[in-house]
Amino acid sequence: MKKKQSLLIDVILYFFVILFLYASVSKMLDFENFQVQISQSPLLSSYAGSISFLVIIVELIIAALLITPKFRNFGLYGSLSMMTAFTMYIYLILEYSEFVPCSCGGILENMSWRTHLIFNACCVLILLVAIVLSEACEIPRKKYYMLLVPVVILLSSLSIFLLYVRSEHQLRKNNNFTRRYIPHAIEGEKRLNINYNSFYFAGQDRENVYLGNTTAPLNLTVVKKDLSSFSKFRIPLDPKSHQFKSLRVVVNPSVYYIYDGTVPVIYKGNLEQEDSLQTVSSNQMYFDQLNIISENSFLFRSESSTYKTFVIGTYQDHKIHLNYDILKTQNPGYIENDGLLISDSDKKNLIYLYYYKNEFVVLNSITDQHSKFKLISFNKGQKTQMVKLPDGSHKIKNAMQQSAKSATVAGNHLFVNSNAKATHDGIMQWNKASIIDLYKIDQQYYAGSFLVPDSVGEKVKEMLVDGEFIYILIGNEIVKYHFAQPIIEQFRR
Repeated sequence: MKKKQSLLIDVILYFFVILFLYASVSKMLDFENFQVQISQSPLLSSYAGSISFLVIIVELIIAALLITPKFRNFGLYGSLSMMTAFTMYIYLILEYSEFVPCSCGGILENMSWRTHLIFNACCVLILLVAIVLSEACEIPRKKYYMLLVPVVILLSSLSIFLLYVRSEHQLRKNNNFTRRYIPHAIEGEKRLNINYNSFYFAGQDRENVYLGNTTAPLNLTVVKKDLSSFSKFRIPLDPKSHQFKSLRVVVNPSVYYIYDGTVPVIYKGNLEQEDSLQTVSSNQMYFDQLNIISENSFLFRSESSTYKTFVIGTYQDHKIHLNYDILKTQNPGYIENDGLLISDSDKKNLIYLYYYKNEFVVLNSITDQHSKFKLISFNKGQKTQMVKLPDGSHKIKNAMQQSAKSATVAGNHLFVNSNAKATHDGIMQWNKASIIDLYKIDQQYYAGSFLVPDSVGEKVKEMLVDGEFIYILIGNEIVKYHFAQPIIEQFRR
């Protein structure tokens, strides 16, 4: 009887020796990919660097203990702890994660996550049998293992749960610049060639997307949302009426606004009436960015001649108010607080996204309330150094990396076309796609990232979100994608 027990124990021991050796060696042979897989885990993203080393080391130590007769019981308890932790990890992913990542490589790569959970649970049961048989063979020993086994299982499960809670907080609120990619985030692309690469999104309504053109500013392109066709609308403005430098158009449903902040005039027209152009503001303000709040209410960015920096202002009831507290800066100059002023279609969320400070500000144009949040690419070491030129002007001394290329707002979600490479971003994905970071504005956290493939070497220029769809301007094309279930679930939450 004892020989059979001993044989069964040996079989179990060598099974786990092979399992842990194979697992650790396969991770070492493809270590970079293993780190990337850990960084994409919904539970372990924030600790990918340390955990990737720790897992391999622990697996090798356990294998060594199992093949050493004197320490095999320690190896069995270590195996039980490890397999319990793996089981708890998979359970949390399946039951509480916002998405299920791709399976890791190796011998188990063809298993589904449910099958993997069952496999791990069976391994735990096998280890329990081995521990009972092994301890029973030691006649002089007391049955302390009856208490030790549940303690090991409880502590292993609790440690993974606490790691999950801590990792989620780190990833969302105090990110160390580790991206978590949402798998298969967009699908079902449809393309329409619009012939030129000088377009920008001017607005949308239920049926159409409107494109402005920097090289032909009076031509408004109307694109059907199914990308079946597009047409042109000519804005009836005399370009010689003022010394315009860069006219831009913003479209609200059936109404458009055209302006050039270097000329203090804002025009409004009706898309259904060609000769409806009228002046809504004249000789009241200069600006370089404008956001339409309501029919005669605007949020704008201007330059402060007093402080030599940018300032956010509001125009309402023919009155102008400048708020110097929103874009605070310690040094004069325009680089440090340069950014993009954007809003969602309902004007519920007004955002100022800094280009260089890795932050964004959520504004309320009426009450002047605002709050700042950091992007995951926040770099404390990146600071500006200004030098004063002989003519009294200021110039930035050290080059800074622009953290965002473009952005769009949809409801409580901010989509940022990032220009910053994260810790575990692969070279292939960075060189062949644009990285879009998603933030939950109302809950103030980073929700994940996804990739938009390049088109003939061209990267994403601008984005526009419409419900479950995202429109992309890339090269000479407008591309329409449908958000997959993981992103749609973010919207619903």
